[in-house]
Amino acid sequence: MASSILRFSSLLFLLVMAVSCSSTNEDGSPKKKQRILPPSSGTHSELLLVMKDEMWLGSTGEAFREIFLAEQEGLPQPESYFDINRVEPGEVNGLLKKTKSIIWVELSDTSFVKMQKDLWSRPQRLVRVTAPTKDGVIAAMRASAEQIISAYKEHDMGVIQGRLRKSAYAYTHENLKKIGIKNMLLHKGFDPTLDKEGLKIFATKTVRTVQYIVVSERPMTEGMVSVDDVISHRDSIGKYFFEGTRDGSYMSTELLIPPTIINTEISGMFALETRGLWKMNGDFMGGPFLSYTIYDEKNNRILTIECLVYGPTAKKRNVVLELEATMRSIKL
Repeated sequence: MASSILRFSSLLFLLVMAVSCSSTNEDGSPKKKQRILPPSSGTHSELLLVMKDEMWLGSTGEAFREIFLAEQEGLPQPESYFDINRVEPGEVNGLLKKTKSIIWVELSDTSFVKMQKDLWSRPQRLVRVTAPTKDGVIAAMRASAEQIISAYKEHDMGVIQGRLRKSAYAYTHENLKKIGIKNMLLHKGFDPTLDKEGLKIFATKTVRTVQYIVVSERPMTEGMVSVDDVISHRDSIGKYFFEGTRDGSYMSTELLIPPTIINTEISGMFALETRGLWKMNGDFMGGPFLSYTIYDEKNNRILTIECLVYGPTAKKRNVVLELEATMRSIKL
């Protein structure tokens, strides 16, 4: 993706940040006052697409669907990155301008991808993709796809975390503090189900899902943790602490669809993000998992925090996103 961005030299990717709520800058000079905006509307992973019919029905719409309606990895059933609601430019009224996440695609004299924050409502992300030709628009979308998808995902997680911070139902459980976590926005619906030295498990049950958060620590070893190490560690916990409905059943990683692992950062520390599927050996159960393997060099340990979801009839994309927002709120 990075190489394609370099080749598309005419692309301009701008991030317009909102003015801080602080009344002064670091040098003491006054800051601009923040505009009063209505609250945004919309749910997680939902985009309002503004695009003319002729573009949507042609190659531009096809490219858009290929990028933004692609299947998200790490889920047991097909679910796209986003749910799309499309309107014509002339249909964008005051109500639609309050939508939390908007992407506006159109022809223009210049080529750019511009991201704006809190233009018509708060919190809001608006991305504009323009070019003189349809081929140019397609090239711009492809070149910036990774940044755009990441920006909307981070926006969703920020909204989730903001709501948790304002809620009376999110707190840092004492069991998390025992394992060296200073802060994590854990919903009070999660109950502790295991409290062992170096291993804490929490669970909650909704109408259609059962959700777990597993936190563990182990001594740091020389070198980097490999994919096999990540799988071996989670499987060792699954074998002894997760049982299905049948005697002798236990949880392990589903390897028929290999997990994906990428580098990331959690609480200012290097971490590995692993997405994949779990299965219950000896039983008919399974679902998605997401884990972070954090290199806590200060405490000479590897901290792993993971979420598991079980819900045979439930869509799981947004459930995993909410749990991801919770885990990424961790402060060590």
